[in-house]
Amino acid sequence: MNNAFYLAIRSLWWHRGRSLAVIFSLAVILWLPATLRISLNQFRSEISARADATPLIIGAPGSRIDLVMHGLYFRSQPAASVTMAEQGLAAEVTGITAIPLHVRFTTRSQPGVDGAPIIGTTPEYYTFRQLTPQAGELPALLGECVLGADYAERSGLRAGDTILSAPRNALDLAGDYPLQMLITGVLARTFSPDDDAVFTDLRTAWVIEGIGHGHQTVDRTTDSSLLLQNSRDGAAAVTAGIGVLPYLEITDENRDSFHFHGEPATFPLTAILAVPGSERDRLRLLGRFSGSRQLQCITPSQVIAELLSIVFRIEQLVLLFTLIAATAALLLLTLVINLSLKLRAAEMQTMFRLGCSRLTILCLQTAEVLLLLLIASGLALIGGLLIRGSVAAMLQRLLL
Repeated sequence: MNNAFYLAIRSLWWHRGRSLAVIFSLAVILWLPATLRISLNQFRSEISARADATPLIIGAPGSRIDLVMHGLYFRSQPAASVTMAEQGLAAEVTGITAIPLHVRFTTRSQPGVDGAPIIGTTPEYYTFRQLTPQAGELPALLGECVLGADYAERSGLRAGDTILSAPRNALDLAGDYPLQMLITGVLARTFSPDDDAVFTDLRTAWVIEGIGHGHQTVDRTTDSSLLLQNSRDGAAAVTAGIGVLPYLEITDENRDSFHFHGEPATFPLTAILAVPGSERDRLRLLGRFSGSRQLQCITPSQVIAELLSIVFRIEQLVLLFTLIAATAALLLLTLVINLSLKLRAAEMQTMFRLGCSRLTILCLQTAEVLLLLLIASGLALIGGLLIRGSVAAMLQRLLL
């Protein structure tokens, strides 16, 4: 058999033009199903891993998929908000760590760089997701933020730079004002959605929303265009005009002037991550919110499993069409090989006259076909492995 493979290699090399055409055709036929299978497996493992690592998500009633996508990937928006009071209800359950999330705003887009979601949260989130600074430090003061590794790389920003939030409605001049935040660090890459986000504390997120703000100090030296009245009799006679806007940047000089309106218990959140200390704590929390009409407490892994079942049906449909196309291509390839064997009939006859048995000739032809299939399969597998990350990322953008 070794001699048959040696002769097959020499024959394929001699007819290398034809061999390359056959290898390319086979590789294309095998590449699509191989790439689809490899990419979908990676897609499944990536989204399942993050869902499995997140025990429970609490949010307002509505779409379960939207809430899970929001809590895990910062995509879509829940139907309604929850409040800090409801976060406190979850935290009251023994053994539960309730991590609040406020994800309503994004950073301002730059040329060639889309804005990233701004995640208002607490230090417990960094511990839960095992996020550590690669450079700089985590935000500690009002108006500070830290960047995910991928967003920092795409935007070219680093610790010490500033970044602007984007208003929800650019045409609403009386709406929320963009806030300029100080970047205190860049997180180490975790190969997760956290790499494409900007993290700050809850109070800063509420300032962006307009719940908290600071004001300029108004006295007789203030620009007259910002004042309604500026009496020389004293600072008490100074009256501010509507031109005195909330600060767009929080600095050491004005940080103490920032304050919040309303009761902290009513301040909004978009979701709550609940991390139980044990299975008993998890069941206790699920039972507490099972009959609630104001909140829903869901298990992300169950929702992701439902989503993957839809993906599996799509995969089956794609594989069916691929199988039909591959069958037609293989029939055409079989025809090409048969024609090739007929063209080589004189060559095979010469080998037979030289003393080669029909079995040896059959082994030679089989070895050539096996070598072609082996090389084409290897190329298809390598191609699938090279682009599996890109295809998995594309599937996440399309499906999540």
